[in-house]
Amino acid sequence: MNINWLRTFIMAAENENFRKTAEKLYMAQPTVTAHIKQLERDIGTQFFSRSGRNIVLTEAGRRFLPHARLILSNYDRGTHDLLAWEQGYKRKLTIAISPLLAASILPYIIRQFMERHMDVEVIVQIKESMEISEMIEKGEADLGLLQMKPVQGSLQVEKIKEDDVICVCSHDGGDLESSPPIDIHDLFENQTLFTYNHPEYWDDLLNAIHVKYHKVRTMVVTQVHITKKFIEEGLGFSFLPKIALNRELMEGRLLEVRTPGLKLPKASTYIVTRADTEENRLFQDFLGEYFSY
Repeated sequence: MNINWLRTFIMAAENENFRKTAEKLYMAQPTVTAHIKQLERDIGTQFFSRSGRNIVLTEAGRRFLPHARLILSNYDRGTHDLLAWEQGYKRKLTIAISPLLAASILPYIIRQFMERHMDVEVIVQIKESMEISEMIEKGEADLGLLQMKPVQGSLQVEKIKEDDVICVCSHDGGDLESSPPIDIHDLFENQTLFTYNHPEYWDDLLNAIHVKYHKVRTMVVTQVHITKKFIEEGLGFSFLPKIALNRELMEGRLLEVRTPGLKLPKASTYIVTRADTEENRLFQDFLGEYFSY
C-alpha cells in the first residue's frame, strides 16, 4: 500500500469530487483516479460510487476512512519525529498561545528561547484563550500562554505580566502636533465602540462606561487584529492592550485617547501547564527572566 494513495483517498472522501481533490493535492485528475483504483485493487473492495459529477463513499469506504486517517496520522507523526531527530532535536515543546500574544511578543520570545536551547523542537499552535486551557488539560499541548485565567482546577496557573489597556481611535490625516486632543466624549457620542476583543476585562469595563456615558453604540469584534483594522479604516474605536498597539502607535496609524474620569483595566497574561516537565521548566525559567516575574 502506498501512503500517497491513502492521502488521496482521504481528500477525495472529504470533498466527494475528484476534480476538487486534484486541485487541493496539486495533481492531475487522472492521477487521483489512478490512486483510488490502485488502493481499491490493493484492499480488494470499492470505496466510491458515482452520483452525477460527484462521488459518494460506499459502506466499505465509510468503514475504512477512520482507519486510513489513523494510518496517515501515525505515518506523518513518525516522519516528523525522525526529521526532528536528524536535525538535532532531542526534546519537543508544544506551546498553545492566543492570537494577540502570537502577533506581539511570540516571535522575539521563541527566537531567543530556540537560540538558547537548540536541542528543543518548538511547536506553536494559535488558539483562543478558552481553547488553550482545554488543550493543556487534554495533553494536546505542553504549555499555554493566554489572556484569561482558566477555570480548570487541575492546571497550574501563574500570572506572568500585566499590560495597560488604552483607548485608541483612527488618525484623521491631520497634523498631530497642531490638532486639538481627541475628546473621548465625542467618540462615545459619534462612533462605534468595538467590544469583547479581549476575553477578560470587557464586562467590568462596559459597566464603568455605561455609568458615565449613557448612550453607547457597540459592536462585538472578537479578534484584536480585526479590531485594529476596523479602527484604522475609521469605523470606530476601542480599548486594547497597549502591547498589541506598539507598531500602530509608533507609525501614527492609531492614536491614543485620554479617558479622564474612566479607570481603565489591566490586561493579564497567564502561563498554564499540567505537568512539571523539564521542557516546561526551561520555558518557564526563560519567561521568568524575560518578564522578571
